[in-house]
Amino acid sequence: MPSAPQVLNNPLLRLENLNARVGADFLLKDIHLSVGVGQRVALVGESGSGKSSLASLILRLSPSIAPISGQISFKGQDLLRLSGGAMRALRGQHIGYIAQEPLSALNPLHKIQKQILEALYLHAKPSKQEAHERLEAVMAQVGLPMDLCQRYPYELSGGQNQRAALAMALINRPKLLICDEPTTALDAQVQLQILELLKSLSVQHQMALLFISHDLGAVGLLADTIYVLQQGQICEHNTTKELFNAPKHPYTQMLLQARQLQKKHTKALDPLTLSVQDFRVFYTKSKFFKKDIFEAIRGVNFNLRKQETLGIIGQSGSGKSSLAMGLLKLAQSQGVQVLMGQNVGGLSRQSFKPYRKSLQMVFQNPFASLNPRWSVQEILLEAFVGAGLKGDIAQVKESLEAVGLEAKHLHYYPFELSGGQRQRVAIARAILTRPQVVVMDEPTSALDKSLQKVVLALLLELQEKLQLSYVFISHDLDVIECMCDRVLVVHKGAVVESGKVAEVFSHPKHPYTKELLETRL
Repeated sequence: MPSAPQVLNNPLLRLENLNARVGADFLLKDIHLSVGVGQRVALVGESGSGKSSLASLILRLSPSIAPISGQISFKGQDLLRLSGGAMRALRGQHIGYIAQEPLSALNPLHKIQKQILEALYLHAKPSKQEAHERLEAVMAQVGLPMDLCQRYPYELSGGQNQRAALAMALINRPKLLICDEPTTALDAQVQLQILELLKSLSVQHQMALLFISHDLGAVGLLADTIYVLQQGQICEHNTTKELFNAPKHPYTQMLLQARQLQKKHTKALDPLTLSVQDFRVFYTKSKFFKKDIFEAIRGVNFNLRKQETLGIIGQSGSGKSSLAMGLLKLAQSQGVQVLMGQNVGGLSRQSFKPYRKSLQMVFQNPFASLNPRWSVQEILLEAFVGAGLKGDIAQVKESLEAVGLEAKHLHYYPFELSGGQRQRVAIARAILTRPQVVVMDEPTSALDKSLQKVVLALLLELQEKLQLSYVFISHDLDVIECMCDRVLVVHKGAVVESGKVAEVFSHPKHPYTKELLETRL
C-alpha cells in the first residue's frame, strides 16, 4: 500500500483520487499528489511507469490520455472542467513546462529570441521596450548572453538549448513549473548547472516545481518531497531524506539499488585491436570559393587491447562524438589509425567499408538509429549488407538471444519495443558481424537507472564472452568508473589527461578533470 501523502494547507496543485486511461491498455490509478507554493516535488519511476503521461494530463496536452474520475485542482480550479480556451490561457502563463528533449520543443526554423518572445506575446501585450526588458531579464536568469538570441537552435549546445527552453517557460513568471526529464541527455557539468539554476529560481520567486526524472542523484539535489510511481500508481511518498535513508516499498528499494553498478572484473588481453596516433577529426564548410575548416578534436593518441574498455569523458561540445564518427570514417579525419594490424587512417569512407565488420557502433538514441519502417529482423539482416557479408536468420536469432531477447521480437517494429529493448536490438546489430571493437556513444544515457544497470551488465557479459574491445563515451562518471579500464579526458577538442580510471578519478592532475569530478551527483 502507498504511504500516506503529506497534507498541505491550500496546496497550489492537488491531484485527488485521479484515475485516467492512457491509450488502449494503460491506467493511471488512484493518484494523490500535492505541490505547495514554492515547494520542489519529484515524481520518479522507471520508463513506462506513467510519469510523463501524468504531466500531460495535468496540462491536458494529449487527447489520448482520458480522465475517468478524480480531480486536478490548481489554485482552487478543477483543470479537468476548464474549457480548451481557459486551459490555453493557463498553460505557459501560470503553469510552465519544460520537455525532455529541448530540440523537439524548439522550432528549428526560428531564432531563439522569436521563440522566447512568442511565449510572452501569447499571454500579454507588452510594448517593444517592455518585451525587450523582460527578454533581457529572463536571459540573465537562465545564464545565457543576449547575443545567443539571434542564433538558431542548431547553433547552440545541448545545455544552451535547455536553458533557452527554460527561458520560454519562465518569461511569463509562472507559479508552477513542470520539468519532464530536463537534464537526462546533458553532461554532468551542465546538468548540475541546470539543477542549481532551477533550485535558485524556485527559492527566489517562490516558484513550485514538479520535477519528473529517473535520475535519483538529480532528485536528491533538487527535491524536498518525492512520489514514486509504479505502473501508473503511487507506491510511496515521503520527504527526500526519509525516502533515501529508509525506503519502505520494494520498488523504491529496487530503484535505489539500481544506482549500485556492477564493476568490470575481466582483464585486458595482449593483442592490440585499435591504435591511433596524432588523430584529428575536422569538418569543412564551403563558402563560394573558400573552405572553412572546423577542427572538432585533435592530437588523440591511445592503444586499445582485446577485452579492454577505454572511456572518453568531457562536456558537451568537447569533441567526444566527433572522435567516434572519425574512427568509423563517418567524419573527415587525419592521422595514424591501425585496426587489427592494418593501417586504415588514410582510407576513404568507401575504401574503409571492408573493415566495418571489425569496427561497429552503438548510438546514443536507439529509436533514432533504428529504421522505424523495418522489423527487427530486417534491421538485423541489414547489418550484414552494410559490412558486405552474407548472413542468415540463424545468426540473427543467435545475436538476439545473446542480448536477452526472444525470437518473437524479430517481427516487432521499433515503436513496439521499450527503450531498453530497442537498445538491446542496437547492441545485437553491432555484434552480428563479430567485430573486434565496438564504439559506444552514450549507449545508456536515455535509459532509466534500472534499465541502465541491466544493459551495462549485458555489455560486460558480451565483452567477456566475445572478447570485445570497447570505446565507451559517456557523461555519466559512475558508468565510466564501473565499465572502463582506462580513460581519456577531453576538453575543448583536446585530450587533457589520460590514464587508468582508478588513478585519474582518485588523483586527477588537470584542473578540468578535477572540476569534472566535482560535478558528480
